[in-house]
Amino acid sequence: MNRTPPPNLGNPMPAISETALNAQGGRRVGADGVSTIGRCATVQRGDDVELAKILAIRLEHACEGQVVYDSGGFWAWGPTDWRRVEDRDMRMACHGFSSAEMIERKGLLAISSLKIDGIIHETATILRAPGFFDHPTVALNAGNAVITIDPAGVVNTRPHDPDDRFRFTIPADFTINTDAIPPPNSMLHTLLEGAFRDDPDAADKMWLIAEILGAAAFGMATRMPSPKAFIFLGESANNGKSTIASLLSCLLPAGSVSSIKPADFADPARIVNLAGKAANVADEISGAVAGEAFKAAVTGNPMEARDLYRSAVTFVPRALHVFTTNSLPTFHGGLDRGLQRRLVVLTFNRPIPLSEVIVDIADRICRDELDLLLSFAIAGAIRLMRRQSYTIPSSSEVSLRSWLILDPVHEWFEARTWPCDEEPDTGWPAIRELYRDFKAWAVDQGHAERNLPLVNNFSQRLKSMPGVVMFRRSSGTVAKGISCGRVDGA
Repeated sequence: MNRTPPPNLGNPMPAISETALNAQGGRRVGADGVSTIGRCATVQRGDDVELAKILAIRLEHACEGQVVYDSGGFWAWGPTDWRRVEDRDMRMACHGFSSAEMIERKGLLAISSLKIDGIIHETATILRAPGFFDHPTVALNAGNAVITIDPAGVVNTRPHDPDDRFRFTIPADFTINTDAIPPPNSMLHTLLEGAFRDDPDAADKMWLIAEILGAAAFGMATRMPSPKAFIFLGESANNGKSTIASLLSCLLPAGSVSSIKPADFADPARIVNLAGKAANVADEISGAVAGEAFKAAVTGNPMEARDLYRSAVTFVPRALHVFTTNSLPTFHGGLDRGLQRRLVVLTFNRPIPLSEVIVDIADRICRDELDLLLSFAIAGAIRLMRRQSYTIPSSSEVSLRSWLILDPVHEWFEARTWPCDEEPDTGWPAIRELYRDFKAWAVDQGHAERNLPLVNNFSQRLKSMPGVVMFRRSSGTVAKGISCGRVDGA
């Protein structure tokens, strides 16, 4: 990996907000403040709406800042990010109304579980802020400052700000590091060099890892002109792919990384766990993948999800996706062109000898080299901001082409059709006839019928094949430029 000049630090001023200083002085701020809400002595009527209005005011006072309801939960700012208020704390805050004197009704207020549900429901209505977290600032929220990168790659720092809408803080302080590349004596360098040693495109692979880390940390994954999901492919054991994928969990704080397999992307009860996450890392992909849900998650299109026992929520996913696997997965309907644009296969070819294995290398990087990992991610983000595209190793392009060969539509096209310059005596083949031939061939080859594309998707896929021109006739749509065995009676 070639050395690069140190980042251009346009405004190096690591800062700690006043709220953070208050927290260091011992006061609970942000979501932690909810647990300090005490008893309410008197109320006017004691109905749910009145109590919700009182609770909304008490929440913001206890948290020392704004509280909003979005993505199915309450969120409070402070000291450096927005954190979700625990359901238990919300219910305990409602306990404070128990036995309050009702001035108008001349009695003591009784609190039940149903009463608490009503208070919380009305409080959510008062504080509701739909889409509040949909568009966070593209920046890295470090422990001591917010780090931004302008289009020219200049790094600046500034104090934390609630308007950034960050929901996590990276547990490391930003410092001016004149060497953004991991030094040879570091654990991070040992891990990367050991995984990609002897690969002709090893430097590009290391750059891609830095860019993946940077995209997740800065919230750039779905903001790129061409968003990507990354498949870490290693057919042999002990090749480092899972350890390198775990660097995302090292860099990012607890709660900001999910583990949802692509096959579960179409499940509203599972995909709800993607809301607010910076990265999604899943091991050993299995099952067929729902292509449309996958594309929505990768590109940041709104997704509808449903937490158990709660109302449906709509959120904009921002996570960067990394999947580790020993073999490439299949997609419902095959790999259409939209999926092909969104996938990068990163190959791990080298089985690491036992003599080189450091069992706790990821833990050591988390414990001793977090600042180094942060600098590595910033270097990747700078490169992404300047180039507006990921570094794609040559081996990744080869792997993607090989994957396409395994797609049933491509397989069928290669096996059952051939170029045809002149229209056959029987006419150009109709799409419905080609689709029947495709389905029969695919099932005969062992492909599960439930994973095959529907006829409309098949038609779109066929239109992208070389030499094929689609046009309509009175009898239906036909494919000019090819002939097919079964359609022609062969």
